[in-house]
Amino acid sequence: QSILEQDKTGYERYFEDHQMKTRTSNNTLVGVGILDKVECMNILTKIPIKHKAEIELLSNLYKCQFLQWYIELKSGFNLLFYGYGSKKQLLEEFSDAYLRDRPLLVINGFLSKLKIKEIFIQVISGVNMGVKPGSRETLEELTEIIKEYFSDPDRDVQCLYIMIHNIDGQGLRTLQIQNCLSILASCPNIYFIASTDHINATLLFDQDRATKFNWIWHDITTFNHYE
Repeated sequence: QSILEQDKTGYERYFEDHQMKTRTSNNTLVGVGILDKVECMNILTKIPIKHKAEIELLSNLYKCQFLQWYIELKSGFNLLFYGYGSKKQLLEEFSDAYLRDRPLLVINGFLSKLKIKEIFIQVISGVNMGVKPGSRETLEELTEIIKEYFSDPDRDVQCLYIMIHNIDGQGLRTLQIQNCLSILASCPNIYFIASTDHINATLLFDQDRATKFNWIWHDITTFNHYE
């Protein structure tokens, strides 16, 4: 065969043999029924959890470390937990086991409308620090009031535990808030238990803030859903 005949039976013939006719469906998304919220949730709850036994075993292994975490807190360190999956339930079980009868402030950092200033005002009022804060005080001034109280040897409330779910949450990422939190964390009678989920969360802590937080990092990958 000539080169021209090879082309007709070779390269061009390939496209002719593999040419397919496309069919267009008359079905559209308009005709599909929309699930309401209740029906959707019912369907989702019936989906079996993958590797349920393995996840429960992993959770039980973490629970064996509760005593170690508590000793680290009492030794002057603050705890920061990372890893894939929601850590909220596990940290709540830790607080129920070792911090049930102690002053504990829980901050849900994953809430987009979180106002840390209002939380500090509630702490000052709830502990009865002898000061009536208002909206005029800055966040730094409120932080200093709390720190001075827990540095006073004659205080009524001896210590304060602060648990922050998602310390890297959108409402807590500002430099001002992280500075104020690190100041409180440096107080010897205030203990922080926090979780982080963003892969770049370490960028929140420069050398000065990292020194004040004095973190001990723990990997508690739970594989739990964030919902």
